[in-house]
Amino acid sequence: MKLETHISQTTEVFVTGDGISVTANPWANHEGLSVMIHGEGKHMPIRAAFSLRWEEMDALIVAMTAARAA
Repeated sequence: MKLETHISQTTEVFVTGDGISVTANPWANHEGLSVMIHGEGKHMPIRAAFSLRWEEMDALIVAMTAARAA
């Protein structure tokens, strides 16, 4: 068995508003990001969690914008 540890500096972004909290954490290799969306309240239930490459995130943003405009 082989165990390796890599230490990389990343930046977490926190956004709150309208009953939710969003945490976005870009990957250390700059190829994408991980996102967690929490509901508000005592237990802060997870409403969504995903990891996407930037290209996938761009497609998601386009789809959400189109759905909102419909």
